[in-house]
Amino acid sequence: MIVVLCAMKEERNALLKLMKDVKAIKNKKVRVLDTELNNTFFTGKINDKEVVVSKTGIGEVYATIATVLAIQKFKPELIINLGCAGSLNENVRVNDVVVAERVAEWRFDALDWPRGFDSKYTSFSCDQKVIKIMKKLKLDAKVHYGDIVSANEFIYKKSQLNELKKHYPEALCGEMEGSAIANTCFALGVNCSVIRSISDETLVAKNYHQYYFNLEQVCSTAADIAAQIIRKY
Repeated sequence: MIVVLCAMKEERNALLKLMKDVKAIKNKKVRVLDTELNNTFFTGKINDKEVVVSKTGIGEVYATIATVLAIQKFKPELIINLGCAGSLNENVRVNDVVVAERVAEWRFDALDWPRGFDSKYTSFSCDQKVIKIMKKLKLDAKVHYGDIVSANEFIYKKSQLNELKKHYPEALCGEMEGSAIANTCFALGVNCSVIRSISDETLVAKNYHQYYFNLEQVCSTAADIAAQIIRKY
């Protein structure tokens, strides 16, 4: 069993289109202010592989909740965090894909705890089997292997970039859920992979315009790659 967790419905729906025998399983109610988060689990198959996909909600807290619920209910061999991200490297462009070797919480700053991808407190290694499978696939998208950062922030300000370059210069892209999911998987003994398709380039002014314009296409790219990994895993 493989579980795929996506922050947004656009990311989730792109993968649902590639699944067959899809069934909805209502999850526990999770409250967001005065509404309820629709974090239904969808079960189905990609080829003969059993797959569960869910929308977690945006940010680290909801990603953590969804990960715990998924592990408790399905006991997966692998959790894939799938979606979009903003590039932090001039060689990583829109619609490229980044497969994480490590993922870190870049805002975590405690006394005597070093910041950076070498920190054992805030950085987590990702599943090597996924990386080996990826390197054997023939893909239309350009794929990068390296490090991803996460925090409860959309990255678009110079001050954010300066901090990231100081402590996480190796980071290829940034997003808002991957480190929380990886941390939870590490804590509960489940393999984790973070795969992100690039929706915007944080080095470009007003990159949030890029994000909205490219969202549908990059979600489709990420879903197609995730489906190929699932078939081979």
